[in-house]
Amino acid sequence: MNEQELKEFYNNGLLAFEKQNYDYAIDIFSQIISARYDHLEARRYLHLSLQKKAGGSKPSLAGSVNKLFLLIQANAMLKKDNISGCLEILEKIMAANPNDSEILKKIADIFYKKGMTMHAINNLEEAKTVNPKDIDALKKLGELYVKKEDYHNAKSAYESALKIDPNDTEVLKSLKNLDALGTMKREFRS
Repeated sequence: MNEQELKEFYNNGLLAFEKQNYDYAIDIFSQIISARYDHLEARRYLHLSLQKKAGGSKPSLAGSVNKLFLLIQANAMLKKDNISGCLEILEKIMAANPNDSEILKKIADIFYKKGMTMHAINNLEEAKTVNPKDIDALKKLGELYVKKEDYHNAKSAYESALKIDPNDTEVLKSLKNLDALGTMKREFRS
């Protein structure tokens, strides 16, 4: 699929999403990320389409068993450095339970390890939206924002984590380091 075809396909997916034709949007965005696993916006709209389609439904017991089986496969692919295959399997898990913050964090971790920090941040932001009380997602989000030198969002993520657990020493230390970093940056500019 060349860039022009990809753009047209993506626009068709957006149109389907806007018209609430989530099945068609899911099909289009799935095909896009199968062709280009690093297509950030297609992945985001795939997850949004899955969430809209699912509404508030909960995963079944069979879905949980299937998730375990698929996670084993995904981990095996990851060990072989087959990133696109691993992500494809994780997206199958997301299709069954689009509100699975653990899978979103796993996708974020894969992108981070591949040096794709913005992709990781995007998936962690989704995990935070799905589960605002996921302290691990908030801490990792804060860490990644610090690496991107986005100190405002880093502080926001750490403060959200503190609201969940005011005594989390890791978060308290990260906030203290962030404040020190901010002070040093200001001193260097003077």
